[in-house]
Amino acid sequence: MKHPKISFTKKQYEEFIRRARSAVKPISINQRVIQFGTNDNWFNASVIGRDPAWVIPPSPARYVWSQSNPSAERAIISRSFTLPRPRRIRSAELFLSVDNYAIVLINGRPVVADNPQAEGSFFNPGRTFNIRPFLRRRINDIVIIAFNFGGPVTAQNPAGVAARVRIVVD
Repeated sequence: MKHPKISFTKKQYEEFIRRARSAVKPISINQRVIQFGTNDNWFNASVIGRDPAWVIPPSPARYVWSQSNPSAERAIISRSFTLPRPRRIRSAELFLSVDNYAIVLINGRPVVADNPQAEGSFFNPGRTFNIRPFLRRRINDIVIIAFNFGGPVTAQNPAGVAARVRIVVD
């Protein structure tokens, strides 16, 4: 199975981020350790029930799917956040659980680019990625494009994505 056609020009990506930032206020991070996860506060995200086959995501992440089209075969969600300038980023990780596969961009750079598949390990136990090299000390944008293998969401073919970002600064 091929990826559903997804292509963003730089201009389209910037327009998506502009719309997302105007719709959802960026998180401003002032603590030493910050965690935030997928929920209704992400642009175009709607919290859904967890399928029993999916891992329980780390707090505060919740499973979400497309708010604009809950039965769509893909969901494009995003969140902006601001890191304080004088602090050094000690570590940063992204936990991702997705049924079935995803593309994740941070500040327009690909962090995850899964091949189309129905691999259960992508949603149980999920995966963790080092995102420190992708972050900057100002506004950051994370975009998750999640795909449901086999077509639109149905009771027999569920879809969901849960993500948690954890950042430690000096």
